Amino acid sequence: MSTEFRFAFFDVDETLIKIKSMFDFYHFWCYKVLLRPDMHDNFEAEFSHMLLEDYTREELNRSYYRYFTGVDPKMLNQAGAHWALERLEHPDDLFIAPVIEELQRLQGEGITPVFVSGSFHELLEPIANSLKAPHILATKLEIGEDGLYTGNIISPQTIGIGKALAIQNFLQKKDTSPKHCYAFGDDISDLHMLNAVGYPVVVGTESSLAKHAAIANWRIISTS
Repeated sequence: MSTEFRFAFFDVDETLIKIKSMFDFYHFWCYKVLLRPDMHDNFEAEFSHMLLEDYTREELNRSYYRYFTGVDPKMLNQAGAHWALERLEHPDDLFIAPVIEELQRLQGEGITPVFVSGSFHELLEPIANSLKAPHILATKLEIGEDGLYTGNIISPQTIGIGKALAIQNFLQKKDTSPKHCYAFGDDISDLHMLNAVGYPVVVGTESSLAKHAAIANWRIISTS
């Protein structure tokens, strides 16, 4: 395999940015786009119930996108761009500084950053553009024959092991060995992604993933 191209794969929420993009956006969607705060109240109540019932992250992720059933893709794209623009107006409040510094350091060495997230392109693209990250491996929403979102997502689901599969597919197309690539994550659900590359990096020092990293002798970036 060629090693001419090298990549650094970044989970986004709470790895590169301080917030959970999907949930922050849904508040924006209900309050500022639809002007329906009651929808957000219902959303929070339903997700709280699912968390109490120990739904998996994959199940929660699929459930989230059902809230966009019947939405026009153009409308969601515009809303996502407006949401991101608001957040990017205050980069110090959005970005996790030591991870951004690492991303930029790797860029300086010719290593290309790639976003890998269970979030969706409409939210991630403006953030990726601001960081000059040209590739995004993220959730794709299914569009029905009527041109509207069906509420379903298209495989592979970029959560858990799905992140590792997305990275493997990406690297096969690029004819690049994962041994020469980096991955950054903050949650134990990122473990498959981190195991898929030669240089795994954990963000944050207090998580169960950080405990695993200490045993595995992986690099850990402190965010405090």
